[in-house]
Amino acid sequence: MNNEQLAREIHKAVENANYESTPQEITVNIRKDTKKIPLPPTIMVFQAAAYLCSTILNASTNRILMYFFSKSGYENYIGIDVKTLMEELTLSKPTVVKGLKDLEKNHILVKYKNVNDSRRHDYFINPITAWRGNSFTRNEAIKKIKSGDSPNQLDLFNIPNEKKSALKPNSDF
Repeated sequence: MNNEQLAREIHKAVENANYESTPQEITVNIRKDTKKIPLPPTIMVFQAAAYLCSTILNASTNRILMYFFSKSGYENYIGIDVKTLMEELTLSKPTVVKGLKDLEKNHILVKYKNVNDSRRHDYFINPITAWRGNSFTRNEAIKKIKSGDSPNQLDLFNIPNEKKSALKPNSDF
């Protein structure tokens, strides 16, 4: 029931109310609950990024990326090491290392130094590629990356964001 229908129904109920000798004040409280349907864990993959990944990256690198999509935490955090990737995807260490380098080089992964261990890095999926979270936190993440040490990490395959929106499956690179 929309708000206009609700207002009509309330008006009818007030008109049909049985007043005794004099009209009385009527108070109407409306509580409109919207039930949220629980969704399974989801991640949005943006079309321009999906197109570039499927046409430019090799199969092993795409497998690593799909694995990252499936394991990414809220706000795209990935806490997986090379050994786990090797075991889960049955790939060799050189293949995994090369795949990670390709994902970094093409700005699909955003890499930060781990705050607790300077020998390690934390990875996040570039919010231009995909996002797990709400739009407000995505915009905040993009602002943080733009104002950080490497604002060009948002440029997938070194293509500026403005040009990505014009990409079509039949575009020439």
